[in-house]
Amino acid sequence: MGTEGVHVPRLTVRDILFKVENVISGDQTVREAAMLMDRLGVGSILVESGGKLVGIVTERDLVVRVLATGLDHTNTKIKDIMSYPVIAVSPDTLLEDAVILMVNNGFRRLPVVDQEGKLIGIVTISEAARVLATTQKTVSNVFELLLKVARPGEEKKSTPMYG
Repeated sequence: MGTEGVHVPRLTVRDILFKVENVISGDQTVREAAMLMDRLGVGSILVESGGKLVGIVTERDLVVRVLATGLDHTNTKIKDIMSYPVIAVSPDTLLEDAVILMVNNGFRRLPVVDQEGKLIGIVTISEAARVLATTQKTVSNVFELLLKVARPGEEKKSTPMYG
């Protein structure tokens, strides 16, 4: 029997995305964004306008674009320091494609948006690594079980009957 009719399901971003609370308007201040990041315990904040994702601000952005340049964090608007346009993926993006995108761009997090650009969630490199490692371990275990079924006598290396 061949494998022509066998379909192996593949993980998509939808399978591991996190819903996000770290969303802010571009008109809010850097200080408000930093306070929200601290309260939520996150390293980035997503910027929305009109219900669509328009930017992202990371801890690095706060250091490089605000602290290092001496901007006033209480008056500087998020829209003035955010990174844009944002690279995002759809929920149907294959997980391995999302990981390649993150690795190639040096991202630790990747926003997930629908066709209209509305924010659905975020996928992180650490969660992707955890899921892929677990999947690999499961596949290895199943493969070992299949080998035992295919060659049932080989794991019992006993002495020959006719000695």
